[in-house]
Amino acid sequence: MGYFTNKTVYITGAASGIGLETAKQLIQQGANLVLFDVQPFDEVLSTLQAINKNNASIISYELDVTDADTTTQKIAEAASKQPPDIVMHFVGITGPWTFDEMSQAQFERVININLFGTRNVLAAVRPFLSRGNQVMVTASMSSFTGSYGYSSYSASKFAIWGMMQSINFEWKPHGIDITVFAPPPIDTPLTQAEVGVMAQAGVGMKKLAGELKIEDAVKSMLKGVENREFLVVPGVMANLIRLQLRFFPVSWVNWIGNKTVAFSLRK
Repeated sequence: MGYFTNKTVYITGAASGIGLETAKQLIQQGANLVLFDVQPFDEVLSTLQAINKNNASIISYELDVTDADTTTQKIAEAASKQPPDIVMHFVGITGPWTFDEMSQAQFERVININLFGTRNVLAAVRPFLSRGNQVMVTASMSSFTGSYGYSSYSASKFAIWGMMQSINFEWKPHGIDITVFAPPPIDTPLTQAEVGVMAQAGVGMKKLAGELKIEDAVKSMLKGVENREFLVVPGVMANLIRLQLRFFPVSWVNWIGNKTVAFSLRK
């Protein structure tokens, strides 16, 4: 019997990337899964059932989290059958364009999916949360520091960090624990899609934080949820950057960033 055994875990963005890896690790620990994604689930469900040795339940819903009304309806439908013990929100996209190259539509799409999508899920699930329940929201190292080519992405993730700190103060008295997962770059379909799109200077800055294997990042996140930690930052380099941001003046942090960009642009 592990921490997640027999718990009902809602996972958004469960059809690929970190959400899918989380579903894989949780099903092997005997968690009951309620999965949400705008992408089809056919192959995902086959994969999960193949490793479902504990006969845990797996239910899936098609969901576009940018549609607030539909998100409310789908989560209410799911909760009428299996209310959540833990909610894990992974839906998000990157925006690997420099500000000068980015259109308003591109900027708004990143904000709508990352920020408003998170808001919609939290608002929809709140009526079904009670004392002892948990919510995990995916932020990023970009919640704390900007990066070349990430103005839209950083804007969305900075906002999520502030939103979740505020919600933590509001929900903690009700016994609902918040975890914010703020990883460095992870090898996922999203980061792979940046190849050939993101400028070399952006790639150089991302390398400062290192890149984690998805399996290791998810293990760190799940341990943080189990310990009911508010902030989970996996990876040695990411934690060094986090400490640098806390204890060094912003001029020093910007100096390192500017030097990295200058070196990348000379290549």
